Amino acid sequence: MPSNLAELFKVTAEKFANSPAFCTKNEKKEFQATTYKELYDTGIALAEALIDLGIDARERVAILADNRIEWIIADYGVILAGAADVPRGTDVTDSEIVYILNHSESKVVFIENDKMLEKFNKNKSQLGQVKTIIMMDPKSQAKDTLKMYDLIEQGNKLRSSGSRKAEERIAGIKPDDLFTMIYTSGTTGSPKGVMLMHSNMMHQCTQILGKMIEIRSTERMLSILPVWHVFERVFEYLAISAGASTYYTNVRDLRDDMKKVKPTFMASAPRLWENIYSGIYTRINDPKQTPALRRGLFNLAYWFSKNYQAAKRFIKGNEVDYTGRNIFVSLFKGFASLLMLFLTGPFLVSIAGFAIFFTEALGNLSWLGFVPGVLGLFLNNFTLDKLVLSKIREATGGQLIASVSGGGALQKHVDAFFNDIGINVLEGYGMTETSPVVCVRTFKKLIQGSVGVLTPETEIQIRDDHGNILTHIDSNQKILAGSIGKKGVIHVRGPQVMKGYFMNPEATNKALKDNWMDTGDIGMINYKYTLTLTGRAKDTVVLLGGENVEPVPIENKLTESPFINQCMVIGQDQKNLGAIIIPDFEHLTAWCKENGIDSSDKEALIANSKVLDLYKKEIKTLNSTKTGFKSFEQVTPFFLITKQFEVGDELTNLHKMKRHVITEKYIKKIKEVYND
Repeated sequence: MPSNLAELFKVTAEKFANSPAFCTKNEKKEFQATTYKELYDTGIALAEALIDLGIDARERVAILADNRIEWIIADYGVILAGAADVPRGTDVTDSEIVYILNHSESKVVFIENDKMLEKFNKNKSQLGQVKTIIMMDPKSQAKDTLKMYDLIEQGNKLRSSGSRKAEERIAGIKPDDLFTMIYTSGTTGSPKGVMLMHSNMMHQCTQILGKMIEIRSTERMLSILPVWHVFERVFEYLAISAGASTYYTNVRDLRDDMKKVKPTFMASAPRLWENIYSGIYTRINDPKQTPALRRGLFNLAYWFSKNYQAAKRFIKGNEVDYTGRNIFVSLFKGFASLLMLFLTGPFLVSIAGFAIFFTEALGNLSWLGFVPGVLGLFLNNFTLDKLVLSKIREATGGQLIASVSGGGALQKHVDAFFNDIGINVLEGYGMTETSPVVCVRTFKKLIQGSVGVLTPETEIQIRDDHGNILTHIDSNQKILAGSIGKKGVIHVRGPQVMKGYFMNPEATNKALKDNWMDTGDIGMINYKYTLTLTGRAKDTVVLLGGENVEPVPIENKLTESPFINQCMVIGQDQKNLGAIIIPDFEHLTAWCKENGIDSSDKEALIANSKVLDLYKKEIKTLNSTKTGFKSFEQVTPFFLITKQFEVGDELTNLHKMKRHVITEKYIKKIKEVYND
């Protein structure tokens, strides 16, 4: 059993020597594979050259690059040299380059291409510690730099002459040595260097793989998230552990690459599935793209599948329970679920079809109701799934076993939709500081409304505002203190928790106390013994009256409106909540056309009184007592803006809002809207 990542790389290369490890596209956009043996041989040659270059054990080496084969080769090279990498994507800002490279004390920097080098050179005068630049792109024309492939060739020559310094370094790696140092995106304040140890990642590889999610050597992983981020990275290390294949793609090529690769697994951020969901419903509700007959057939298929899947979830014990329902309620729901399985299941003729016939066909004598009504007599969940829903799944390649979603909360209606149409979404929970996985849904406990079961050897405490323990549970579902069903701040203890923040004892002591990590997230252990997230302590808006409000559920609800693309709840130290709203201009423009409003000037449009009235109605409809919000949780003042929140500006790489940045940027408008 490997004890560190370097040993894992070696074992995998021996076991899966000729299997494809990582695949990237050539100039013809055809995927080319690098085998596990080729990857390891290239990586250890690079390690040999890096050691010869003067890189010491446990030194930190920066990598400024996005998803590509050279990234994983550089990662192998640094780790096999006994050092730790400091990765960041090419969307890194100038201030982040200066801060991260200086703070991490990186003397050697891998740079992806000439374009990234230009950004680096703009800040070079402030980077006195950097001594060596290594260009990763073989097409780079940069001068006064080293070329990665030249170093690999040099390393091969050293090894041919008998040098084995890399093996000596590997033998000297200790469990608490760093394999990486990842700087948080800094939603508040300066980025912090999260120190992750070999033991952290080995826990993830050994405990998730097989014990929680079975990943075989035949799997095809599609990589789209930023490779430097720990969520994507753990997925790649899981693929390496299993001997599976990883294919690098990007947002632009995602649809085509899904069809080419036919992935079986992929890691994804919620935004991806929200976009796909919106795209599906936009097409379905557009008469030009989807005729009424096909729309009716889709609605019928989804109705069957939704009810069939809901019944199956309850029978299998996978329906979330927040209150601890009594046996009589469970018996009633169980009977209802069995009945629903019978009515909607894969029978030759569905009894539910008769109900649909009478309600749709006879209840609505127009052909729009008659056609799906008649079809209901003959089609059941099995045949409707084959005729309709399988076509949607085919857009993902048709062989997707599951997508593991993380990096943010997946909206409930999006989560339900994909699970109901047969695309398993294994939502998980964690953070950079926990390597990252704390919890994840498994196929046995795929419980919507939760982020899954605890990873082995992990403990969670739910604490109140005063630090009192409300719940203490371990990964064996044993309650060690308190009781379940209580909401509070989540604290985590386990082998995946970071070593600390680099050169920041104050932040480390604040986050880590007695080996317990204060996540800053609010949640509860539900009555299915899985974790449910309910908000973010650090995002909490405190109103003037002392009410604490979690903005995320309100924001999620408001963005269900077809007219709202993005929004952020505001109101700190105010009497009531407000919101910054970015319209969905595609839907708004269509509405304007129907209502005779000129939409050519966006700035004029967002000030139009009729448009503002539209948004008042949307907010009132979605954010009210009828939709489950208390009076102080309801948004009243708001203003519209035209610029979307973007990664590198208002959003982190995983599309989390940098609330302090947005607040500062629009502080004048916030003051105006509250003074009106």
